[in-house]
Amino acid sequence: MNKLIGNILMGIAVWANLSCDGFLDEKPEKSILVPNSVADVRYILDNYKILNENPLLCFILADDWRTSDENWEGLNPWVQRSYLWEDEIFAPGERSTDYNLLHRKVFYANVALKTIEDLEEGGDPAVLELRGEALYIRSLSLFYLAQLFLPHSQSSQVDDTEIPVHFNPDVNTEPEWMGADELMEKIVMDLEEASQLLSPTAAYPNRPDKIVAKGLLSRVYLYIGEFEKAYEAGIGLIDGNYSLLNYGEYASDSSYPFPLFNSETVYYGFTSSYFVTASPMTFINPELFELYTDNDFRKELFFTKSPSGGPLFRGSYTGGFNLFSGITLSEIYLNVAEAAVRTGKEDEGLQILSILASKRYKDVEKWKTEAGDDLLEIVLEERRKELVFRCTRWGDMKRFASQDEFELPISRVIRDEEYKLQDNKKFTLKLPAYEVELEAR
Repeated sequence: MNKLIGNILMGIAVWANLSCDGFLDEKPEKSILVPNSVADVRYILDNYKILNENPLLCFILADDWRTSDENWEGLNPWVQRSYLWEDEIFAPGERSTDYNLLHRKVFYANVALKTIEDLEEGGDPAVLELRGEALYIRSLSLFYLAQLFLPHSQSSQVDDTEIPVHFNPDVNTEPEWMGADELMEKIVMDLEEASQLLSPTAAYPNRPDKIVAKGLLSRVYLYIGEFEKAYEAGIGLIDGNYSLLNYGEYASDSSYPFPLFNSETVYYGFTSSYFVTASPMTFINPELFELYTDNDFRKELFFTKSPSGGPLFRGSYTGGFNLFSGITLSEIYLNVAEAAVRTGKEDEGLQILSILASKRYKDVEKWKTEAGDDLLEIVLEERRKELVFRCTRWGDMKRFASQDEFELPISRVIRDEEYKLQDNKKFTLKLPAYEVELEAR
C-alpha cells in the first residue's frame, strides 16, 4: 500500500508540476507514471490540501476589509495591487498563485475523469460517484476563474473576453478559449450531472455530495441571475441533514467561537495567507461593522478588537485564522430567500429568512421591527452580514454591479491617496501575461 501511495504521489506530482504551473515551459519527453485504478482516483480526490483550498484574490478584491498603510506595505506586490484594484495586478513574468491553484485543481479533476473513463468498471455506482466528485471540483474551480477573469454574463463586456480552459489532462492538447456564457453553461451542465451521480451524504466534509452540488448550483444560478433555478436548487436542502447553529449557545470569550466541521458546514473550503488572514491589521470595513446591532449575536462572535482598537474578524468556520470559503447551510438559506423574493414569493422568502434570523438575533421581533419594509434590501443586508469574510462577496459585488444594484465607486486609501473601483470593467481581472504566453507555446 505504501508503495502504491508513493507511486501515485510521484505520478501526480510530476504530472501536476508539468501541467498546472503554467501548463508547461517544456513538453515532457519521457513517459510518467499515471493513475490507473479506482483506489488511485479516490486518493487523488482526497487531496484536501489542494482541492479544498480556494483563491485569496476573491477576498482581497472585496469590500469586506481594510488595512493600514504599514500592513499594506508588507504585503506581496500582487496583493498590494489587488487591494487597490489596479489595472495590472500581475507584473510581466510574474506567476499567479491563485490562477495556478485553480488550474491545478482543474488538472486533478481531469486526471480523475480520464482515469475513470478508461476503467473497465467505469459504470459501477461507486465509480460514477467519483466522477461526480471530479465534476464538482472542476466546476467550482472554473466558477472562481469566471468570477475573477471573465466579465459577468450580464455585463456589456461579456463578448470581449475569453480565458483558456483545459478539459484534458494531456499536456500536449491545446486549451479551449471560452467566454462567460459558454463557460457558465458548462459549469451548470457539469454540476447538474454531478448532483445526479453523488451520494446523498458524503463520508467527510471535504468531499462533495448531492447537497453540496445543489448548494453550489444555487450559488451559481444566483450569480447568473437565474433566480427561479437558484430557488429550485436550494429549497430542497433546507430540511436536510444539516442544521443551523444557534449563535446564542456560543461563547463570545473564545478566541475562535465556532468549531471546525460544525453542523452548518455543508462543504469544507479554506483560504489562507498568514499575512492577511491572521494579520492584526485585517480590519472589517467600518461601514459594514456598523450594520451589526447590539441585538445581533454576530457582533460579539464574529469580531474582536485589535490592540490598535479596530475590529478584527474571528468567526471563521475553520476554527482558526484561515478563512472558511466552503458552503454552509446558512448561505443556502440566504440563496433561497433572495431567489424567492426576486421571483415574487415574498412571504416564503421572509419565512426562510426569519428562520435564520431566529438563530442570529437575541430578539427576533425587535429585528423584524427595525429591519424596515424593503424585503429585498433586508435579505441582501443579512447576506452581507452573515457571509462576511467567507470569500463570496466579490461574486456578489460583481453580479450586483451588472444589475446596477451596486453603488460605485467604492474606494480605499493608502498613503493618503484614494484608489477607486469605479466601473464594471474593474470587475474583470487581466490574465497573468506569463500564463498566457505559456498557453501559446
